[in-house]
Amino acid sequence: MTAVLLPTPPEYVDPHYALHADGTRVERLEDIPRRRAAATPEASAVVTTTSTTTYAELDREASRVANALLAAGVRPGDRVAYLGENSAQFLATLYGASKAGAIPTALNFRLAPPEVEYILRDAEPFALVLGAGHSALAGVARQAGVRCVVEADGFDAWVAGVTDADAGFARDPGETALMFYTSGTTGHPKGIELTGANLGQAVAAMHYVMELDTTSVALAPVPFFHVSGLGLALVAAINGSSLLLRNPTSPAELCRILQEHRVSHAVAVPTVIQFLLGLPDVRDGDWSALKYLVYGASPMPEPVLREATAVFGCKFLQSYGLTESTGGVTMLSPADHLAATRLRSVGRPMPNVPVRVVDPVTLRDLPAGERGEVLIGGGHVMRRYWRNPSATEAAITPDGWLRTGDGGSFDSEGYLYLHDRLKDMIVSGGENVYPAEVESVLTGHPAVAQVAVIGVPSARWGETPLAVVVPVAGQTIDGGELIAWARERMAHYKCPTAVEVVDALPLTASGKVLKTSLRGEYGGFSG
Repeated sequence: MTAVLLPTPPEYVDPHYALHADGTRVERLEDIPRRRAAATPEASAVVTTTSTTTYAELDREASRVANALLAAGVRPGDRVAYLGENSAQFLATLYGASKAGAIPTALNFRLAPPEVEYILRDAEPFALVLGAGHSALAGVARQAGVRCVVEADGFDAWVAGVTDADAGFARDPGETALMFYTSGTTGHPKGIELTGANLGQAVAAMHYVMELDTTSVALAPVPFFHVSGLGLALVAAINGSSLLLRNPTSPAELCRILQEHRVSHAVAVPTVIQFLLGLPDVRDGDWSALKYLVYGASPMPEPVLREATAVFGCKFLQSYGLTESTGGVTMLSPADHLAATRLRSVGRPMPNVPVRVVDPVTLRDLPAGERGEVLIGGGHVMRRYWRNPSATEAAITPDGWLRTGDGGSFDSEGYLYLHDRLKDMIVSGGENVYPAEVESVLTGHPAVAQVAVIGVPSARWGETPLAVVVPVAGQTIDGGELIAWARERMAHYKCPTAVEVVDALPLTASGKVLKTSLRGEYGGFSG
């Protein structure tokens, strides 16, 4: 089987892995605060609106969390979940759970209570730490069987008086080190098990390419339950950079934060960058500190990218990947952004990351220019889906290739272009929305007989879900009421923003909904 690989850059000391300050490989999550605290103990690790935490302090706080978990009864391999916005508490829990030998599990704080309960019952975490503003979920967690629930206002008391001596746990790099949850095409969330080796290899490209050092200020206004958001936090810590933890509520606030705090490295989804460009005073801003803007999750329209390059004057880096591939596996480098013909691509595979385009039926490799399914191999591929061998078998081939379900093609120079998704996933504002999950909720409405959810263009979000609904005989459906009903049961970003009521859905001879026909019919619909 052939694979497209970039030649190894000569300046890479170890292109497979990011390296700690002492030259050792990054392959254990729990080692990140240890090694950085040893190298630059007084450097700023985390900056919030109210405090600055040094690397020595972050390491000690992580040790206190570890010892509090061990005292509560946590054992190696147990799950420790966190639900809340990006915060120093999140990072202390992440590293602390790792130091205790547990598996930190990042939960989406935008989910509705029934969705959170489903994931908690699936992951069976021993402990759940709730961030500020999420204490209402404590009852849900206990009902789901979580034995140790720590609310935000009780976090300090929980770790008070606990020793900050390092528990000394060191996980095998091939063991599960971190879990994210993502929805699947079946409509049920799946736990994605990532190993320490996965993480060490996945952050290598950012580690070597993005010029991060102890003078850098990094901002990831992307939730840490996304691998892209947490990835920047990890690589910032590995390099001793300062991580600015701010959760802007508007593009104007983000614009101000980037300038006031002299942010040098930031991650943003294309819709956010587009919102920034819509601000009246963005062109008069001082962007001299900004060195890199990393984007992904959805396509960046060429006109927007050109305008952003002119306004911000920094280097742009695009990456394509999945949570199952521990984030990005391709890179459209800053130099590539200068070539107009490449802006439609997602770049070339990162060093030592094999990527193929194959016939989705035979898995035969396809030549440049021919469309097929994108497959990913190598050390980025997840270990497995949590307690879901059938889903793992469907996603990973016997010889270790991850089937992305995404349609793509290579050009003659090895640049990857994404086309129609083989899965029906909708990308709305950088968030993945799976129609089957939305459909399973909407069909619970007493007036809905059948429903198909498709993505339609949105000026604000890139794509937005449209529900095409067949009502129960004798019933009427009010679109606004159905949307409000869905919002009580699902995260708002998953809910349809428009409803079309029809007499019947187009079906194949076997009874499957012809979503291609719906996309053709509603392709001009603007959500």
